Amino acid sequence: MIIESPLGQIEGVEKDGVIAFRGIRYALAPTGDRRFCPPEPIPAWSDVYDAKTFGPAAPQLPPEQGPAEPTSEDCLFLNVYTGACDDKRRPVLFWIHGGGYVSGSGRFYNGRPFVSEHDVVIVTINYRMGALGFMHVGHLDPALSESVNNGILDQLCALQWTRDNITAFGGDPDNITIFGESAGGTSTAMILGCPRAEGMFDKAVVHSPHVDLIPVGKGNETFTNKIIQRLGGDPDTDGLETLRAASVEDLVAQNAGGSAVSSTKPTLGIRRPDKVSFSPAIDGNLIPRAIADTIRERGPNNPVFMGGGCRHEGTMFAGVAGAGDVSEQDAINIIDDEGFDGKKAVAAYEIFAPGASPREKLTYALTDTMFRNSMVRLLNAAAESGATCYDWMCTFENDLTGMRATHAIELGFLWNWVEGLPEMAGSNPPKDLGPAMRALWVSFATNGVPNVEGEPSWPAYNTNDRPTMVLDAKREVTNRLDDEVRRFWFEGQD
Repeated sequence: MIIESPLGQIEGVEKDGVIAFRGIRYALAPTGDRRFCPPEPIPAWSDVYDAKTFGPAAPQLPPEQGPAEPTSEDCLFLNVYTGACDDKRRPVLFWIHGGGYVSGSGRFYNGRPFVSEHDVVIVTINYRMGALGFMHVGHLDPALSESVNNGILDQLCALQWTRDNITAFGGDPDNITIFGESAGGTSTAMILGCPRAEGMFDKAVVHSPHVDLIPVGKGNETFTNKIIQRLGGDPDTDGLETLRAASVEDLVAQNAGGSAVSSTKPTLGIRRPDKVSFSPAIDGNLIPRAIADTIRERGPNNPVFMGGGCRHEGTMFAGVAGAGDVSEQDAINIIDDEGFDGKKAVAAYEIFAPGASPREKLTYALTDTMFRNSMVRLLNAAAESGATCYDWMCTFENDLTGMRATHAIELGFLWNWVEGLPEMAGSNPPKDLGPAMRALWVSFATNGVPNVEGEPSWPAYNTNDRPTMVLDAKREVTNRLDDEVRRFWFEGQD
């Protein structure tokens, strides 16, 4: 199928009622002299654009398991899934993938389940990651002062492309919902707090953000300078030239670590600002202040949003803290290393979860410090400001991995991976959880209210009752979820 867009003709593929346009370039290749520069929107073209195959993902280390997908520094592509390219203006859902800002791509998220069940348009994107997307080089060239957030700028460029062109795909540019998980959820939250993004989208769904752990400042010059030196350059004389001359492989190798600060304690080594290899930042410019502060100051004019995560997010990260058993002291050290009071936290979880092992206490602490606390702060800020928001929690537990309701487990249901990837959903996943989640997400994207016939009524979040929609084989609303845990972290640690 060939359509006419504002930029030119685009050819996609239609199958079983879903039209897919894959690998549409939304910005010029960020290569050569454009490496580390903000994205440049793609100009119009004269030939028919072939959008039948995916564009390459951003450069990244190969996965530990499974085949690696094609990658290239020339990676700024997006994909569109729609049921019809007509004049009907359908709600648009714009997905930002996760992967710790060093892995992932848009191609992994097939919009077919959404589009085949609902009259919506799905957009998935690639963006620069790792050193190429989030390395601070502003001290080497003032014109690159926002380089620490280039990946976020890519997301905004793709979002603007969507707003400018989505009518050609049957979408409504005035009804765009951004959503993403983990690094993508954090990106979604950062876009919520980005003044430049105002007017570019209408609603948001934030999955498992870790905004509390995003560093504040322009970026880590010491970290960048150490990379330059490892590549054989001198930060004072040829730093930028060294980085631009480096091979993609050498820059991707930096994604594996290379912290500017070392520690002999057991540690995740991936969360503290001085240990995160690459991450966006609250730079005082693109992202002017803490996201919760921006939401609170904006008041009732905030975009309506849904936010939530998984009951046992920390199991995925407690597993990388060290093989074998974790001692009580190990748990304390790791929590300390994340910037919190480990001894106090471990003692608290002895009360909250009597009989829990040290690894379980670590899991609970990481769930809260890395994800849940961030999410509740955003919800509280919105509710206190008079804005509308909704809270959810996925509690379905995988019986095959022992990781319970771990980080990202909801994605298997939301994107209908459960049949092809049983390791994500266990031996007997509930058949209706995925369709129910898609229906709730689409209801929210359509009119800002996540209520669906046959499902419990989902009240807006408030700081008194703190209602949470629990997503499992059975959906139900519970109030004041883990109140004593949240009081411990917010009153005892802030």
